[in-house]
Amino acid sequence: MATPETQAPYRLQCMIHRESAGGIIIHDEQIPGPLVEAAVAAAKARFAELRAGRAGSAALRDSAGRVVWSARQDAATPGTGGSAAR
Repeated sequence: MATPETQAPYRLQCMIHRESAGGIIIHDEQIPGPLVEAAVAAAKARFAELRAGRAGSAALRDSAGRVVWSARQDAATPGTGGSAAR
C-alpha cells in the first residue's frame, strides 16, 4: 500500500522556450506531496531548475486535473537579475 510520501498526486507540466532554432521543450512529471503547499513549493523549485534562465510557463495540476499553481517567466535579462513570475 502506498504511503503519502510515495504518492504523486500532482503533475507538473512545463513549456520552456529554447534559446536557439526556435521551439520549446515540453516537460511533464509527477510531484509528490500529500499537501498542496508542499507540492507547490516543489513545483516552483523544479520549474526554476528546468528553466535555467530561459522563458517558460508551468502549471501544477492535482489528481482531478485542476490547476493549483501556475507561472509564466520571461528569460532573465543580463544585469536585471531576471524577471518576476506572473
